[in-house]
Amino acid sequence: MEAPETSTQPKPRPKLTKRNLYFSYAAGLFSMGQSELLTMVVPLWALLQGASPAEIGALVGSRSALTFFLAIHGGALMDRLGTRRVMLFFTAMTGMLAACYPFLPWLPVMVCLQILIGFTSNMNWMGAQTIIAEVAEGDPGRIGQFSFYARIGNVIAPLLMGFLWDVAGPRIAFLGIAAWSVVMFLSVSQIETPKSGVGSGKVEWRELLPKLSDYTGSLNLVFLPVVAFTLAISFTRHATNAAENSFLIVYLKEIGFAGTTIGSMFSIAEIVNGFGSLTSGRVARKFPMPLVMITLTAGSILLLSMTPLMGGSFILLTLSHSLRRTFEGVVQPLMFSLQARAVPRNLQGSIVGLRVTNNRLASIVTPILMGFIVEWFGLTVGFAAMGAILCGGCLALGLWVWRSKAQLTGV
Repeated sequence: MEAPETSTQPKPRPKLTKRNLYFSYAAGLFSMGQSELLTMVVPLWALLQGASPAEIGALVGSRSALTFFLAIHGGALMDRLGTRRVMLFFTAMTGMLAACYPFLPWLPVMVCLQILIGFTSNMNWMGAQTIIAEVAEGDPGRIGQFSFYARIGNVIAPLLMGFLWDVAGPRIAFLGIAAWSVVMFLSVSQIETPKSGVGSGKVEWRELLPKLSDYTGSLNLVFLPVVAFTLAISFTRHATNAAENSFLIVYLKEIGFAGTTIGSMFSIAEIVNGFGSLTSGRVARKFPMPLVMITLTAGSILLLSMTPLMGGSFILLTLSHSLRRTFEGVVQPLMFSLQARAVPRNLQGSIVGLRVTNNRLASIVTPILMGFIVEWFGLTVGFAAMGAILCGGCLALGLWVWRSKAQLTGV
């Protein structure tokens, strides 16, 4: 089936130059780091205002509300108006919203801010993914480097925010997020795009509204075998991460690990994840990408499900978690590469929006399902049950790929 077309006018793609490539890497670093800054500082700020655990949970969860419903619309906007232009707008919006937090310390207002800033910051990360797909033209090696630099943002941002929070206080910390957004805005503005075509000229307000055709056009991409395969891999990866984020930390606290110990474990894993991304180009040249993605995703699931069997050993748990994140570091650029090469240039934003919607669904469903399992049978059974379910999904996906390998040949 042919990919649906949403525009008869070809989208101007940024040229593959060193300048565009390096500033695309910077966009990945700052957009991923921006998300980490918000993830860390907002719960601390809510706690300082006397919010209850339930209120903090609602505050954190509200970040994904608009993204789930509008990610496809956001991707279509990038295809229609130009990725750079849309990303500049949402980068500026994120900085301004972050600066508002310390001056509006009321929970209902904070929830509204979270809903808005969750969408704007996710749009920035979507924009960074779309820009690298356009600039690198789907090359897995360059996309792997992009993922590596994005992980640097993950490592730097919490350290920087913790320092600002401890030394200068909450207000300066939030203003630090605004300053981070300014630097990101300047980086994105340096990416050169053609002067004519989509992404230039005036924008009418009607173009900013969600369109049913955007959603139907994006959903039609699922009928492309490569897109269906990568969405299935992405769903499984995010389901695994959702199980980890929901219950791995709970398990580690239950066996007596201090917060600093848990934080160091996750920091180490984040670093090796970045180095795993750097190997993606080499792996793609030596092995079939679908086989690698299924194998490493299944390996990641098995490692997480084996957590209770490691006897509470910090060394074993850190090695397991780091190896799991390394597998994910290899898989992510391959997934981005396959999707970028499977759809036309005027649908790069749409495929990112579809993937983000798919990921948000996994992040919503998995914690609820695992929560019921853990409540009824305990954490140990919960890890094993989720591992069995997700590995069964990988097995079914592997059989589907084997039967339809002709459709995936050459990608």
